[in-house]
Amino acid sequence: MARQSRFTAAQRHSAVLRAFGGDEDSAAVAAELGVHSATLYRWAKESRSVTGESTREKLIRAAQEMLRDATYASITVEAIAARADVAERTAFHLFAGKAELFQAAIDDAATQLIDAIGIAAKHVSWPATPLEQLDVFLTIAARNIYDTPAAHVLFRDVGVPRVGGPAENWHAAFVDAVAAIVAAGIQSGQIPDEVDVRASAEIITGAMRGVHAAVFDGADASAAVALVGKLSAMVGDRPRHENGASG
Repeated sequence: MARQSRFTAAQRHSAVLRAFGGDEDSAAVAAELGVHSATLYRWAKESRSVTGESTREKLIRAAQEMLRDATYASITVEAIAARADVAERTAFHLFAGKAELFQAAIDDAATQLIDAIGIAAKHVSWPATPLEQLDVFLTIAARNIYDTPAAHVLFRDVGVPRVGGPAENWHAAFVDAVAAIVAAGIQSGQIPDEVDVRASAEIITGAMRGVHAAVFDGADASAAVALVGKLSAMVGDRPRHENGASG
């Protein structure tokens, strides 16, 4: 029979926070508790296997959740820590301040979204012609945006600073992808030569952002998916076909 620990789950969790999430030295915490340092690492591993998230991830997730109903200006690190059930000192140890925590939250959302769209793109039937490809690309992007809860921080006006990182790069990368398809459409003759590739890509992306913001503020997602699948009409006109974006 395994020996029962003399420390409760709450005491072990507290020790882990002190040893790895604060200003205390892990060896000093271990000595105070009368356990080996390796025991603290084992407790940390057990804590993560139970919660499924690290302390940093809990704070990021809490920030994303709070931004559903409030703006950046109205949320404090202390409030996020309370929602995540993390000590305030630990939150400030992991993040230098509010701006850094929220930047991590939007970068995490962008990373989730980029990964989701990349996976979805590998499992669709891509048409041979550029305009139909644009339909598919915009449709699978919209579907994955709405299926990624954290993505709302990338589209709603929540007042979050966007400086560097995946969140800022996400917009530019999306414009680049649309521009490449528009350019291919011009080469194939589906899109008139006089169409400004970059300007068109930026306008289509801007339209997408507006539609997504409306969805995250309560508009119907299925109607939005159908709408963005028609945005290619802004640059070309041809009989419409079934796109390959299933699911």
